[in-house]
Amino acid sequence: MACSTLVFQPTRGVLAFYRRLLLAASVVGFGLLTGCQSLQRGGANIALGVVERNVVPPVLGVSDLNMGCTHAMAMVPLIGSFRSFYGDPSGLESILSTSASLCADNDANTEELRYLRALRDRRTADAQDARTSHKRLLERSARRQLAAYVQMRQSLEKKYRFQYGETCPKFRRKNSDFDQLIYLLGSISGLQAMVNDVAAEKAVNVPTDIPLKAEFAMGCLDNAKWWGTPQAIRATVWSVVPGASEGKDVAGTFNQAMALGEQQGVRLPHVLAAISAGFTDDKQRIREVVKRFASAPGYAPNKNYRYIDEAAGATIQQMSDRDWTIGTGSRTPVGRLGTFWDDKKVAKDTIDASEFLK
Repeated sequence: MACSTLVFQPTRGVLAFYRRLLLAASVVGFGLLTGCQSLQRGGANIALGVVERNVVPPVLGVSDLNMGCTHAMAMVPLIGSFRSFYGDPSGLESILSTSASLCADNDANTEELRYLRALRDRRTADAQDARTSHKRLLERSARRQLAAYVQMRQSLEKKYRFQYGETCPKFRRKNSDFDQLIYLLGSISGLQAMVNDVAAEKAVNVPTDIPLKAEFAMGCLDNAKWWGTPQAIRATVWSVVPGASEGKDVAGTFNQAMALGEQQGVRLPHVLAAISAGFTDDKQRIREVVKRFASAPGYAPNKNYRYIDEAAGATIQQMSDRDWTIGTGSRTPVGRLGTFWDDKKVAKDTIDASEFLK
């Protein structure tokens, strides 16, 4: 076999990617040599644009949640270093911080389940230890989520010259979808930061004006384009802020939003509906949402946003696991998401220990 046949033949897209990175590095390097701040800024922003257009989309398409959030944790410090070259990495930082918080959320859920098992078995010391660990991890998640919210505002308010929660950005620039995604996910992160901060005994001191600002902000996005999520966010705020639900069809709004999410392959509205039910401790409603999430007929995840749908699925799984652990001492059995331990059908099946070991 000729050696030439073993040589890596880069595609045109790969070549273009590396050409842009090389151009960015050259501009930054020349800027360092000449002490020119504007050249360094230009090179840094070219490199950030390359990452935004060529790295983020494939990551959003992955189905491995742990891989995605681990990647984000590693990338946040690297992307933040572009400030040394006068670039503005805040937009990318926001979406990465949102992703990184998912790892902390998953770890916090593991500790919460350990707490519930210890409580069930009356192991007081283990329960106390798990509770403390759970709160520390919620604090970590809240810090990352608050960072995502702040970074979103820093990036977009500067670019579009608007005031978040008071005026709407004019997303008319070419390729503004990425900015709209940052706007959407950063708003959700702000709300999640508040929830986790309360559970962590206000260790982060997240601002309490985020819900009303987010409610206004979501009116600036195309609800149908973003899987019904903007309206689901607004309905969440209506249901948790005293007096905000007056004259609003909260249940109807959630149902419409979930239907859009199912049609478009991103079930983020389901998570918001479940979180909203959690605020009022409506356990039956949480179960209804979990069952709907697991049983949408003909559902197919959106391949471009598979990671976001997987993140939604992880949160729904956590809610199901909490219910199962309270009732049985163990998580949701494999393949049983959408069923519950005290359902009549499940009860008749007489689940035994061997079922949980399959």
